[in-house]
Amino acid sequence: MKRVVFISALSTFAFAAGPVITDLQPRGAERGKPFTLTVVGRDVGDSARLWSTMPATFTPVVKQDSTAPRMAMMDGTGSATFLVEPKSDLTPGIYPVRIETPGGISNVLMFSIGAFPELAEEESRPYSPPNRNDSVENAEPLPSGPITVNGTLRGPERDVFRVSGKAGERRIFEVEARRAGSAIDPVIRVLDGTGKQLAVSEDTPGLGLDARLDFTFPREGFFYVEVHDARFSRQAQNHYRLKIGQYSYAESVFPIGGQRGKTVDVTFQGGNLAAALKASVNLQNIPAHHGFTTLAAPNSPTLPFLFAVSDLPELLEPADVVNAPAVINGRLSKPGEIDRYRIGTKPGDHLLLEVQARELGTSKLEAILTAYDPNGKKLDSAGDKPLPEDVFAVQGTSRTSSDPFLNLTVPAGVNEITVGIEDLAERGGPGYPYRIIVRRKAEDFYLTMTSPFVNIPPGGAAIVNVIADRRGFNGPIQISIPDLPKGIHAEGGIIPREYVDSNNARTFNRRGVLVLTAEPGVEMTPRELVVYGEGKAEDGTMIRQRARGPAFSIDVNGDTAQGVVDRQRSLTASWLGFDLPSALAPVPNALLEVRQVKLTRMAEGDRYDFEYTWKVRGQSQLPNQLTVDVIGAKDIRATAFQKSGEGGSFSISTTRATDPATYDIIIRGVAKIDGRDQEVYAKRLPLVVKEHEVQNASVGSR
Repeated sequence: MKRVVFISALSTFAFAAGPVITDLQPRGAERGKPFTLTVVGRDVGDSARLWSTMPATFTPVVKQDSTAPRMAMMDGTGSATFLVEPKSDLTPGIYPVRIETPGGISNVLMFSIGAFPELAEEESRPYSPPNRNDSVENAEPLPSGPITVNGTLRGPERDVFRVSGKAGERRIFEVEARRAGSAIDPVIRVLDGTGKQLAVSEDTPGLGLDARLDFTFPREGFFYVEVHDARFSRQAQNHYRLKIGQYSYAESVFPIGGQRGKTVDVTFQGGNLAAALKASVNLQNIPAHHGFTTLAAPNSPTLPFLFAVSDLPELLEPADVVNAPAVINGRLSKPGEIDRYRIGTKPGDHLLLEVQARELGTSKLEAILTAYDPNGKKLDSAGDKPLPEDVFAVQGTSRTSSDPFLNLTVPAGVNEITVGIEDLAERGGPGYPYRIIVRRKAEDFYLTMTSPFVNIPPGGAAIVNVIADRRGFNGPIQISIPDLPKGIHAEGGIIPREYVDSNNARTFNRRGVLVLTAEPGVEMTPRELVVYGEGKAEDGTMIRQRARGPAFSIDVNGDTAQGVVDRQRSLTASWLGFDLPSALAPVPNALLEVRQVKLTRMAEGDRYDFEYTWKVRGQSQLPNQLTVDVIGAKDIRATAFQKSGEGGSFSISTTRATDPATYDIIIRGVAKIDGRDQEVYAKRLPLVVKEHEVQNASVGSR
C-alpha cells in the first residue's frame, strides 16, 4: 500500500501580466530610412522604453495631444511612439520588438525590414470603413514599380489591389504573414477585369505557409491581386505584407545546417534563379546555446531561410561509413528516392537517430527513418507508425508538425547498420533536404518553455511552464534556474516519470511548472534567465538540457483537427535564441494564501484538506472556486470546493494507483480587482506520495 507524506505551506502570489502589445504601426519599413514606430497595447504609455535586436537607435517621441494619456487610463489601452534610426548594417529581415515599463516587460511582436518603398493599405488606416477594397470593382490602385503594401484582413474578407502590366512583363507577388508573426494563412490570386482567376498560390516551397506568385502578364492592361486568409478566419494578429516587384528568389538551400565555428558552403536553387547560386555562411560567432541562424540568398530582397547549427562534425552526401557522433546532410533529389547510409557500431551500442527537416521550414520532407542490420533485416522505423494516444504528441509530435527519431540498441553480432530515409508520399526534388543527427545515446530529452517571458511582482511570484520532448528518456525531470538574482527564488519544476501501469496503459508526463517568487523590496533590472532540466539516465549518468524559449506565442484561431496541426498551432520563434526574458512587476494587489489543515489516510487512498484566504486591495469580485492542478499526477483529483466569505476550502484525493513520487500542486484563481481580471496563483505546494500503508486515522493541522 502507499502512504502520502505532506508538507504544509502558507502561500502568497499574484500574477502580474505587465504591459501587452497588441499592434505595431507600421508593421514594416524600408531599409536605410528612418521611420516612426507606434506601439499600441494595454498599459503602454509615455514611460515605455523600446527594446529590439534591430541595429538602430530608438528615441521616444513626446505626444502633443494632452488628452491621450487620459484616454489611455479609461480603458487601459495606450500607445508610445519612437523615432527609429537604423544603422547602416541593417539588413532585410524580421526583428523582435518589446517594451519595458514600470509594470514589467511586454510580449514580443515582429517588425519587418524590407528593400522596397512602403505603403499602408487604405482600408487598414485609422477610421477607414471596412470592405473598402474587397472586389475588382473597388480595388485599391497601386503605383507602378517595386512596393511593399502593409495590410490587414478583418475576419472573413479579401483585399484586392489593381496593378498595371504589359504583355510579357514578369512580376513577383509575395505575401509575408506567418514568417512575420501574423496568424493569417495567406492565399494570393491574380484576376483579370472580369474576376476570372489567372493564377493562385498557397504554401509556396521555402516560404512555409506564406505564398508567392511568379506571374507573366498575358496582355497590356489592368490586373487585380487578391489576398485572403485560407479559412477566412478572424485573427488578433491579422497583418500581412504584400511585396510586388521584379527580383530574384530561391526556393531552397542546401545544406540546411552546419557546424558551429565553421564556414559552410551552401547552394541556393529553384525559384527564378537562372542557375544554382553558390554562397558561404560564417558560423564563427553563433552563441553556444543557439541551435539556429538565418541565411539570406545574395542580392535577393526575400526574407532569409532558417539554418540549423550544431556542435557535431557535419558530413555531406554521399558519405562512407559514418561514425557517431555526426550530422549527415542529404537531399532526396527525385521522387521515390531512398537515401541509405552505413553507420559504424558495436554490439550493444545505444543510438539516437534524429531527423531535422520540416521543423526548419526549409524542407517539405515528411520523413520515414528506417534502420537495418547488415543482412537487410529491419530493426526499427519512425515516421510510419500510428501516433501515440496522447494529446501532447498529437499537437506537438505528429507527422504534420515534427520530424521522426529512433532510439535503437544494436543487436549482438552487428558491427554496422544501415539507415534509410525516404518521403512518406515518395516525393523528392530540390525542396527535400534533410539532416540526420547520429549520436551514441540511449535516451535524451529536449525542453521548451511555453512562457515567452515573466514579470515577477515583489512580495509575489509568477509561473513558468516547461514542456519536455522525450527521446527515449522516461524518468523524472527536475527543472531549475541556476544563478538567480539575489532575492529571486524558483520552486517546483518537477516533471514526473512516465511508466506503464498495472492496466498496461502508458502515462504521459511532459509538463513542469516553475514558480518564481520575489522578496519584498528586491531590485532587479530586466534580464534573461536560463532554464535547465536534469534527469538521471538508466546507466546513472545525468542528462542536462537547456530549455528553449518561444520568443513569442501567438494564437491561431480556426480548426484544430489533427489534419491541420501545422496551420493552427500557436506561432513561436525559438530560432531567435531567447531564454526567459524577465523583469520585476509592481507590488501585487491580490494575494492568495493556501494551507493544508488535515490529512486522512484510508485503505483506498488518502485525502488532503486545504483552506484558502484572499487578501486584496481595492474593490474585488472573488471566484467561487479555484483551479487546482497536481502536475503530472494520475488518479489524483481535487473535490469538495466550498466558498466562505473571502476564503474557502477544497480537498485533494489520491488512490492506490497513484504513483509514488513528488508532485507540484499549482493553485490558481481569477479575481476581478478594480474592474480588471487578475490571474492569481498560490505559492507552489509539494505533494510527496510514498508507499501507502493502511491507517484509518486522521492527522490534524501541522
